[in-house]
Amino acid sequence: MDAMNIILERWLRPMRRRIMLLAGRSVLQAVEERAGLQRVQLAGLAEELLDDCERFQQYGLTSHPLPGAEAVLVCPGGDRSHALVLAVDDRRYRLLVAPGEVALYDDRGQRVHLTRTGVEIEADTILLRSAGVIRIEGAGVEIHGTTYRQDDVAGLGSRRTHLGGTAFSDDSYTTGTTTSATEHGFAPPAVPSDHPENA
Repeated sequence: MDAMNIILERWLRPMRRRIMLLAGRSVLQAVEERAGLQRVQLAGLAEELLDDCERFQQYGLTSHPLPGAEAVLVCPGGDRSHALVLAVDDRRYRLLVAPGEVALYDDRGQRVHLTRTGVEIEADTILLRSAGVIRIEGAGVEIHGTTYRQDDVAGLGSRRTHLGGTAFSDDSYTTGTTTSATEHGFAPPAVPSDHPENA
């Protein structure tokens, strides 16, 4: 190698190193929730630990990934002290979907799945809350309860409970500012309420 090549190699070596460090893969070690951007700790190159990395997420969507998830990071100017996380995925829990489908999922198997035939929601508990009106429309509306079905309007409600086989129990209750009565010892549901009598 002649002198000119040696000089050129020395001059290009720092630039080459910075280019090689611009982007890479890493493994998530910890997540810190803060106002604004989420901060994460990553294991990068061999024995490299990157702290306080800013994680960018899509507007309107947020998540708190678990340690062991994989991340794609970029380091502006090849500076590993200011790594930015652009994507995080976790092959341990990712839901398989068909072409064109979209899904939200977590590590517990809960999901919102936009399938080719409709929207499917699976969760331990589903809560719909609105200060206005919740309205369900369709050519058919089906409500199935394996244990019971209950409704309540301003303190007047009813409940049908499956006792086993073909046996059911029908109960109702009424509460108000001047009356409080139940049938079969049934009480109103233990849920937060904006009933007038609670004002």
